[in-house]
Amino acid sequence: MGKTMTSVERALAVLAAFRADDTSLSLAELAARTSFYKSTILRLARSLQNAHFLVRLESGRYQLGSAVVRLGEICKRGTTLDGLIMPVLRDLMARTGESATLYVRKGEHRFCLRRVDSQRTLRDHIREGDLIPLTIGAPGRVFLHFDSGVSHPMRRGAVPMAIRTSAALPLPIVTRGEYDPELAAIACGVFGPEDELLGVVSLSGPATRFRKREAQKMGDILLEACRGLTARLGGDLAHYAARKPGVVS
Repeated sequence: MGKTMTSVERALAVLAAFRADDTSLSLAELAARTSFYKSTILRLARSLQNAHFLVRLESGRYQLGSAVVRLGEICKRGTTLDGLIMPVLRDLMARTGESATLYVRKGEHRFCLRRVDSQRTLRDHIREGDLIPLTIGAPGRVFLHFDSGVSHPMRRGAVPMAIRTSAALPLPIVTRGEYDPELAAIACGVFGPEDELLGVVSLSGPATRFRKREAQKMGDILLEACRGLTARLGGDLAHYAARKPGVVS
């Protein structure tokens, strides 16, 4: 194929020219965004209209068609966080040796939806189905920062001012001794296509295994995993841009 684009690639480029805030695009706008000749776009648009991927309005502008919506719904049902998470949790546990957990929000609590336990004798004992207040631990801090629907305040002094006031919460974050004096956790968010926080993935275990150097290494592994999940779910990777794991005492 070389550098020559096929008709399929050109057609996909036309569809990809639409952005989240676009209701419709003119022929000139499509040409500007794709760098294709208008005659090429007109030819591609006819084929896309016939297949219901594009709709041409009376004004001459173009909208995405019902076929795109249908495929989007299929993708949304087939590519869910719950459907993708178990291989990721198993890999996180294998690479770090620590328990890996997916939490989702349930009211003022975080709900343990999926869990892969550490194979080490000494570990924490969270179970699938457990409810933990959002005000305790690293996963709760991620929920409280990104989920504006959370109304319950964190306990006095629990959150640094930077977390309360800045949108640039470092991900992942580490806490020690909040859920249990002898335990620590590292947490990072996973985001969906509508910029929503879908869940929080965490690594947890004895605080003695989460000292600064170990936490930095595990944080890098966790960040890589959550970025990969967010990318597969169509979320915005800007949540992770230019950030390094932050440690909260």
